[in-house]
Amino acid sequence: MRQTSLFPELEPAAPVSVPVRRPMRLVVLGSGSQGNAVVIEAGGRRLLVDAGFSAREIKRRLAKVGLTPEDLHGVVLTHEHLDHVRGVDRFCRKRPVPIYATAGTVGALTLRPEVAARVRCCRSGVPFEAAGFVVELFSVPHDASEPVGVVIADPVGGGRVGLVTDLGCRSRLAWSRLGGVHALVLEANHDLEMLRNGPYPWSLKQRVAGRHGHLSNVEAADGLPELAHEGLRHVVLYHLSQVNNLPALAAAVVGEELARLRTKAELTVSGQFEPTPWLTVG
Repeated sequence: MRQTSLFPELEPAAPVSVPVRRPMRLVVLGSGSQGNAVVIEAGGRRLLVDAGFSAREIKRRLAKVGLTPEDLHGVVLTHEHLDHVRGVDRFCRKRPVPIYATAGTVGALTLRPEVAARVRCCRSGVPFEAAGFVVELFSVPHDASEPVGVVIADPVGGGRVGLVTDLGCRSRLAWSRLGGVHALVLEANHDLEMLRNGPYPWSLKQRVAGRHGHLSNVEAADGLPELAHEGLRHVVLYHLSQVNNLPALAAAVVGEELARLRTKAELTVSGQFEPTPWLTVG
């Protein structure tokens, strides 16, 4: 005998959908005194952190990593020095994406009116949403108007990227904000002996090594014990001086500390002239 349902009006239960963990990844388009730029991506959304190359050069480097300018959904600026903002005005003139920066940084820039209209002033310590990411800026010690480091988090996948560059010393505030990131983009600007014995005038040497200058290889390494944890997947050395540092030297100093800490984080040294590979955060 054919069995009939006691509840014919009820539809079969739909299968439970499990959220798919989306990968978060980053690529350094280039880093050094001639220009700095990083792309962070998750779920088809992308933020450009700093635009320190010409608009044409940014476009060229994006193409090398499989992107076009139209693939970007926002620009975050850390401070107004030319090697971090060189291309932002021209690059954003024809691309209506929001620009996120502190009031001090914005006040130090010269932007076309149509570009300035897309600026979103942000405050250190106040998280905000940008292109589907949660972004938090934090103050760093540097000789700029209102310089910041940045932590960018993917609220869906859970990945967190921290970027800190152009700072003369490790600050409690910066290191507290960088705690728990899964990828750390960290300045390793100079080797102190190379700086002391190099060609820079004494006043510039003092500026670079001062508390509002740049972080050395040793200082970068010394800050890792506070930031190393089981979930740290990448440490990317950033803003290396072409005059006062060597990639192999920076890698040796920081790599030795990572080995001592027994972290599984992969070490990558970014360069001035070529992008890094894409690095998957989580």
